[in-house]
Amino acid sequence: METYEALILKKSSYGEADLLVTLFSRELGKFRALAKNAKKSQKRFGGRLDFFNRLTVDITLNKRRFNLIGDVTLRKSHREITESVDSFVVATRVLELLDFLLPEQEPAGELFDLATDTLELLSEKREPYSIFLIFFLRALSLCGYEPDLRFNEEKDLAGFDVANGRLSSFDRTRGKRNVYPFHMDIIRCPETMDDNTEKVKNNLRVLIRHVEYRIGRRLGKGGFTYETEI
Repeated sequence: METYEALILKKSSYGEADLLVTLFSRELGKFRALAKNAKKSQKRFGGRLDFFNRLTVDITLNKRRFNLIGDVTLRKSHREITESVDSFVVATRVLELLDFLLPEQEPAGELFDLATDTLELLSEKREPYSIFLIFFLRALSLCGYEPDLRFNEEKDLAGFDVANGRLSSFDRTRGKRNVYPFHMDIIRCPETMDDNTEKVKNNLRVLIRHVEYRIGRRLGKGGFTYETEI
């Protein structure tokens, strides 16, 4: 049995009583484990297997069968996130993106620290979409999908090609396929993001298109996707 600090990225029913949980830890990265009798035994897990919780989890690793979850200790609940609709939507999207970006069982220490720091910021009730954009750009860099945001022109608006992840003059690329407007003013001056939520959301939409193109599949239609549909 091994012990890991972990976040829950996803969970689903497995049979009548069990939960199949996708976890994220520094040492193992993303991995799945079975919580036996989790739906019936409140005494054993006591609601600790909830999203946004920072946990210490005992895991029995099995190569041929499911990994098994043993004791679970709550380190931090971040329940304040659920008190704001926007914070809840963005925090959910953080977990969905981690599940989308991460391969199975590859250590990801820096990304784990980024994720836990981001949940901490969201629990402090700061402007959630600005936090999410900063998280997204850093996560893309750590996962090898970093876009090239160098732009020589001193203009607030650029054209972002989601196929190659590069910027060019918006005027010259207006109307071209796979090229979308991208707000450079908030990238150059991140301190202005909190006062420009619509620009932040626009850039997030474009970056989602970019990572979907790079990975070759669509991100699930969660609440954040609905709210920021292009």
